[in-house]
Amino acid sequence: MAKPPNAPRFGTAVEGEARFPRPVLEAEFDHLMAHTNGTRIFGLRRTGKSTEGRALCDRLHRADPEALVIYIDAQGMESEASLLVDLLKALPARAKGWHTRFFELLTDDQGISHLAREALKKFTGASADIQAYFGPVTQLLERALQPEDRVTLVIDEFPWLCRSILEHDPQRGRARVDILLASLRRLRDRRVRMVLMGSIGMTALLREHRVYTEHLNDLHLLEIPPLGPEDAKAFLAWLVASHNIKDWTEAHTQGCLDESGAFYPSILHIAFLQLTVGGRAAALANIPDIFADKVRPDFDATLYAQFDRRLAHYRGLPEPLPSLTRALLDRVLNAPARPPRCRSCAGSCRPGQTTPTCAMPSASCARTVS
Repeated sequence: MAKPPNAPRFGTAVEGEARFPRPVLEAEFDHLMAHTNGTRIFGLRRTGKSTEGRALCDRLHRADPEALVIYIDAQGMESEASLLVDLLKALPARAKGWHTRFFELLTDDQGISHLAREALKKFTGASADIQAYFGPVTQLLERALQPEDRVTLVIDEFPWLCRSILEHDPQRGRARVDILLASLRRLRDRRVRMVLMGSIGMTALLREHRVYTEHLNDLHLLEIPPLGPEDAKAFLAWLVASHNIKDWTEAHTQGCLDESGAFYPSILHIAFLQLTVGGRAAALANIPDIFADKVRPDFDATLYAQFDRRLAHYRGLPEPLPSLTRALLDRVLNAPARPPRCRSCAGSCRPGQTTPTCAMPSASCARTVS
């Protein structure tokens, strides 16, 4: 694999050549975007959602330079007016394009106050002026769309925005989020492909605040899975090359994988950084201690603690969801350990038997089990 010009930076979305390619995930993502209204990607932080969302935008730009691909980060936003202004800012002022058609309609619409129209044209002004006309303005956006417009809208940390609205406006928050979700659904009905992403559980958030969830049922759920074992090895090799670590060996790779609970790139990346302090690979014998002292505490505090917050949301929901969640966790945590599987035959042989891929009875290959 080609060495990236710059080593990827941990803790932020990775773009361009600094991103580790994931062709299987990319193919699934691209297929869904080509044949559906889009996807929703809601999951834990540091699992690669933003990285893959930005990579999708790059691929769409390369495949169709004339198409309009908009990426908006909604983290920190407190109102749908902010989202609307960022969307309008991203529209290129092409002759007879979506931008031009929208502002022509806006100028002629006397049902929207002069203050709101001027605020939208200048992308400035009191958000309350825009907020008061959010519904009519989004309807103008719909009317301005034409069949030839090829638009993809990616909104990162979308649940953050919804939560901000719900928490800051207890009286009208539910209605506002419902209007926001419905407005985005109508844009998708006008062939705007969409990706909604975020690190807050969207379904639990809407259930907690009793918001209508069906506005999202046209978006296909996409999971960002951890890397498989071979890709995890390739990812570590890619990091070794990008950081120019000369004394890293295959034993270091295996030791890192053996200690990692899941092969998400972020987990492997921070583990690699802890194992290569000073530009040299740590002693093999020190790998378990480095994980125990440096790697796992970080992820306990930042990644795995997110499970506790998610479960706390479920405890506050109406029954039977809290009881079902507890029962499911009890079944999983108390399930018997899976018997070891032979690496040669993947467990397809039985004691005293062999298969074409396994040269010895499974009872005799205890030294090769995983």
